[in-house]
Amino acid sequence: MQTGAIVTFAVITTILIIGSPSILTITNTINSDSNNQFPERVFAHHMDLINSTEKTIVHQGLIASGKPAQIHTLPNESIQVVTILPFRTDGSIYKGDLTCTATKPVEITIGHKIALNDSTLSKLETEKHGKLYVRHLSANVEGNLSAPSKIIPDYRSSASPYYSDSIHFVGSQVVLRSNEPFIVAYTVAADIVKPTIIIHLDNATIPTTNSSTIG
Repeated sequence: MQTGAIVTFAVITTILIIGSPSILTITNTINSDSNNQFPERVFAHHMDLINSTEKTIVHQGLIASGKPAQIHTLPNESIQVVTILPFRTDGSIYKGDLTCTATKPVEITIGHKIALNDSTLSKLETEKHGKLYVRHLSANVEGNLSAPSKIIPDYRSSASPYYSDSIHFVGSQVVLRSNEPFIVAYTVAADIVKPTIIIHLDNATIPTTNSSTIG
């Protein structure tokens, strides 16, 4: 038992010395006991799903919040997020279930990456149909837009210290967010699938006027 503990400490110390950003980025399996008395744990980075070739994922994690990694924040906007499932570069979406418990009340945001740009959105009849709230994406999904769905859990039945919820979801991204730092424990299971894109905005677009000159 003591030998196993020393080995584990040495491995973690070496990782910290070489500057690994997080223990979650380790993909090796670490045994806490040389006799395999305890089950093996595999550490993987949740953001690896951006380019992953997996079709089904099951993750269980404990993450501290930080600044958003895939959206451009607004001026003077200070939000804290935990990205459970990130936007993917291949356009695939997630369909599954999430159960989580946080140290503080959090919102659940489901992102929908839409195949539109600012120019197209500016031509929509917002006075009649309303304005679609979108976020501009950054990093490896730069140039794309997301129309987020915000879910505010009813915490009345799970007061402090249990800020918990369990949902079924489908979307391009799953994020927990708050205006202050938090820690969340979660389990998520999801299929990664390719969506069929449907865009029908003809009846909501401002008609263009063509002017002609008669000489």
